[in-house]
Amino acid sequence: MGRSADSQPSIANVAALAGVSTATVSRVLSGHRRKNDDISRRVHAAAEKLNYSANFAASALRSDRSRTLGLVLCGATGSVAGSILDLLSRRLTGQHRYLMVASVDGNQALEAAMRSMAARRTEGVIVVPSLDEDPSGMPVDLPAELPVVQVGGKPLSYHTSWVGMDQAASMRLIIAHLAEQNAHAVAYLSRELNTSAATELFSTFSTLTNTLGITPEPDWVQFGPCSMRRGHDNVMAMLADGSSHPDAIICGDDSLALGALMACRELGIQVPDQLKVATFVDSPACLISSPTLTAVRPPLEDIVREALRLVDAKGPSILPSHVALPPQLQCRESTWSPRIGSSDMTSPGTFTY
Repeated sequence: MGRSADSQPSIANVAALAGVSTATVSRVLSGHRRKNDDISRRVHAAAEKLNYSANFAASALRSDRSRTLGLVLCGATGSVAGSILDLLSRRLTGQHRYLMVASVDGNQALEAAMRSMAARRTEGVIVVPSLDEDPSGMPVDLPAELPVVQVGGKPLSYHTSWVGMDQAASMRLIIAHLAEQNAHAVAYLSRELNTSAATELFSTFSTLTNTLGITPEPDWVQFGPCSMRRGHDNVMAMLADGSSHPDAIICGDDSLALGALMACRELGIQVPDQLKVATFVDSPACLISSPTLTAVRPPLEDIVREALRLVDAKGPSILPSHVALPPQLQCRESTWSPRIGSSDMTSPGTFTY
């Protein structure tokens, strides 16, 4: 006897149509069976034909796994945080897993979000700190078995795994590229030194410029918030007074670099021939600016892949990991000009430290 028109298909119906057991159907549709073979294809085809949708939320209540991960985004959500959210969501969807997202401001809200996700039996929590503020620490009352992975920033605690981009390598890439392009006097528009990442970048900048003999004038190193207005005003002040000028500027983010380009246009300074501009935080704006901006690109796909691996590998006997991944430098028009006295005419491209 066939099913009535208004009856709901069951897992047994899917199993019968696919010619497998109900246990196999459950493993395939829940993502526990990862093989993409004939059995999996038959199960998915049968489920689609019968319009069958498994209730994974109810299944989670009957098991000890929620198949849900938590993601906490701290501070303003920029292009990096948005990319991490997109990549993580896509990967979990492909594994028939779910993502619980919280966007918070401040350390108290961060701790509250982590406690809330633990109470909802998430299988792990991934924390993306703000670029402008280091987290103060991890709540002490979280379950010991809950894996927590932090993406960048100052580590929450010694008990938390960390994955991110090697900040010092980012600065080394930019300075090495500028030196290869005959930069002899480099300025730096930095973020405020209120995070470990900003401090590490500035420390690396100071060490390398001293080592290479391209130490900047004192007023060529500026600290403050990241905005186009600040980038514009700082560069106007550096270039408009008629004294010695830098021939390259490193900017803490893309908004500062865009402001720097605006100042150069107003002053009639040619980029990159008279002044080279490079930035951290690669973004779509770097591709549509005129000229296009040389920028550091974080290895976001590798970061998300490694964060998921650390969440899934976490167990009572697994020690926290610290994984610093190498960045890439996207060399574009704002720094790329043939070197004086050189035949090197290589086109702009991607370089990995």
